[in-house]
Amino acid sequence: MNHVFTILNGGVLLWLIIGVFLKRRHPLHMMWMTAGFALDTALLLFIELDRKATGQLFAPMGPWLVVHIVIATVLLFWYPMLIFSGGKVSAGKPKGFHKKIAFTFFVLRFLLWVTAVLAMEAKAG
Repeated sequence: MNHVFTILNGGVLLWLIIGVFLKRRHPLHMMWMTAGFALDTALLLFIELDRKATGQLFAPMGPWLVVHIVIATVLLFWYPMLIFSGGKVSAGKPKGFHKKIAFTFFVLRFLLWVTAVLAMEAKAG
């Protein structure tokens, strides 16, 4: 089942990357990215329900899993910032802030996928 989560995680990341290429088509970009954020949040909720992840917080964890959890937690706060700043851009405000936090978001989101793979490999090995 771990590989399924990794594939889904990568699929959501790919969905979000495709959304970046839709940025010139603002209404489609906004809907696509919002759906991607919802998918990502749903995946996190699914992992929590399936694995009871928060109940394992006090169990021994490898360093990659700790980093993965920290990044996932930070990203939960990043989504509202992106949606809010994207709404400002669609209302005609400057794009600079939205671009900066979007770039940081994608770096973090890529690292989330990488740490998921590394944590799974460390657990298997």
